[in-house]
Amino acid sequence: MKKLVSLILSVLMILALAACNSGNTPDPTSEPSPEPTEETTVLHIGVLQLLTHDALDAAFEGFKAGLEEAGFVEGKNVVFDFQNPEGDQSNMATMADHLIAEDLDLILAIATPAAQQLVNVNDHTPILATAITDFVGAGLAETNEVPGGLLSGMSDNCPMDAQLNLLLSVKPDVKTVGIIYTSSEVNSEIQAEQMKEVCAANNIETKVVTISDKTMIDDAMHSFVGEVDAIYIPTDNNIASAMGSVDVVARENGIVTLCGESNMVSQGGALSLGVNYFTLGKKTAEQAVQIFNGADVGQIPIGFDTTGTVYFNSKTLEELGLALPDGMQGEDMAQ
Repeated sequence: MKKLVSLILSVLMILALAACNSGNTPDPTSEPSPEPTEETTVLHIGVLQLLTHDALDAAFEGFKAGLEEAGFVEGKNVVFDFQNPEGDQSNMATMADHLIAEDLDLILAIATPAAQQLVNVNDHTPILATAITDFVGAGLAETNEVPGGLLSGMSDNCPMDAQLNLLLSVKPDVKTVGIIYTSSEVNSEIQAEQMKEVCAANNIETKVVTISDKTMIDDAMHSFVGEVDAIYIPTDNNIASAMGSVDVVARENGIVTLCGESNMVSQGGALSLGVNYFTLGKKTAEQAVQIFNGADVGQIPIGFDTTGTVYFNSKTLEELGLALPDGMQGEDMAQ
């Protein structure tokens, strides 16, 4: 009897062990448990662009391209909150307040008024500004070497004496240069003062006309007729967006136009010595990557693109009876 009981107990123990082992045996038909993955960090970047304008658009496209090359891709790990007031000051103030109120990793300001508006209301978000002529003169930075505060960026400034030399190389008999710019654009005012200084140093007279909006451009241009040999147009956003009016008056009256940036030349301007705004945007993206890697934006020096390029419009020059000097290399913007 004892032997029978022992046998039954042994069988029960064997069956119990088999049941336990079968519960721990992986099912070859089941899917393996997924490995834990680190959640992708998504950067949120605000953008305040003064208005739609070829140069400013190119700066933003260059910025996105530069970020993508560094692995920060829109729709994958970057989300942009893009705001464009089309030059309206009231809308720009509202858009700046909106961006500052958001929990953003960075804000890109495109053009001086946009940067100034953001700085006035910002107390916590790093800002990079691009297409700015003079950061210090516009009150955006303490120095170019150490901007301080929460802003840095890239300047589109090109030496004014080199720009005047380009004009004189094409038309050496210039006696008077007209200067037109928007009175509310600090960026333009700074460039106008620089041109006045270099003209004075070269015994060239200047005639300055300011406008408050695009509706005044035609009258301003006609005021130059018979008074000037050439017109200098800074990187003025209002005038650049209405280059058609400028070009018509200038060509009809044989006036050569020296422009602050290349897109004005593609729309009929004669000459420009300036930066490539797409490249400027890419260089701004390099600064953004520094911030994403922990750099203090206020310690990043203001950047300058020193590779100035000659831009010209062969059709405009031909109509004016002018041409680049032999041997001078440049990019023809004629369409």
